[in-house]
Amino acid sequence: MRVLVIGASGFIGRYVMRRLGASPEHEVAGTFGSQPPADDGNAWHQVELTDAAAVERLFEHTRPEAVVHLAAIADIGAAERDPERATAINVAATSTIARLCEQHGAHLIFVSTECVFDGERGFYREDETPRPTTHYGRTKWEAEQEVVWEAASWSIVRTSIVYGWPHPGKGNFAPSLIDNLRNGRPYRAPTEVLRTPVYVEHLVDGIALLVERGHPGILHVAGRDWVSMYDFASAIANTFDLDANLVQPMDADAQARAGASTRPDRLGLDCRESMRRLNLEHPSLAEGIAALRADAPGP
Repeated sequence: MRVLVIGASGFIGRYVMRRLGASPEHEVAGTFGSQPPADDGNAWHQVELTDAAAVERLFEHTRPEAVVHLAAIADIGAAERDPERATAINVAATSTIARLCEQHGAHLIFVSTECVFDGERGFYREDETPRPTTHYGRTKWEAEQEVVWEAASWSIVRTSIVYGWPHPGKGNFAPSLIDNLRNGRPYRAPTEVLRTPVYVEHLVDGIALLVERGHPGILHVAGRDWVSMYDFASAIANTFDLDANLVQPMDADAQARAGASTRPDRLGLDCRESMRRLNLEHPSLAEGIAALRADAPGP
């Protein structure tokens, strides 16, 4: 199968490229924005996603049968600071990609986010109505609607906080926390910010399955356990035999004193129905962090 991964040079994208590229059944092409990835045996294409004509040429060249769309302005602060750019990348470019998938008969797997929800209650099901409260969340919700309107064959994959070992020089929450704790630096962890963290390889399990088998509709692929960031950080510390006392709980009052936002931040996704549909194992937080440790890069 010819697969095009848009946003392939990002954190999740590199894992997707490695997984799909390892299969002799797939001919995989990936896109990057500015920094060329190292040669990994796959085809790489530089493209500016706001240039619709360039994206059209990309589709003509790669002739994809499946498209995994990961590219986004995903930093909430960056989206607030430059809302026009965020809208152009997250919404307009997604609309173009969905339209081209329709024209080329390609199945579109669009990776979305728990941030389409309002964070008032958390552990949201697939059939609940999105009510985003950030510009990032609004653009992803609008992009989901563009996918539904423009593409004939699509899967929308919402996920939560994704952790794993990033490409050298890049960041991710779990490795950054591990490095801080190893160096004796404390982490003030919110007790009222809730997520369903997922190890990147487990998210890629779901994405790869959708490439191979389709499964149209809205799916939630995230971790099994709905936990606070304090619980998440503590679990990482304990699994890596680090000083869990350096993970310091910070409640809403402490967040307010520190000048942090105190709006409700209870996100996280109920994935039980999606896991049943996909017939996919649903690893716990402990299993995910154990896999993170097992996959740790050498010294």
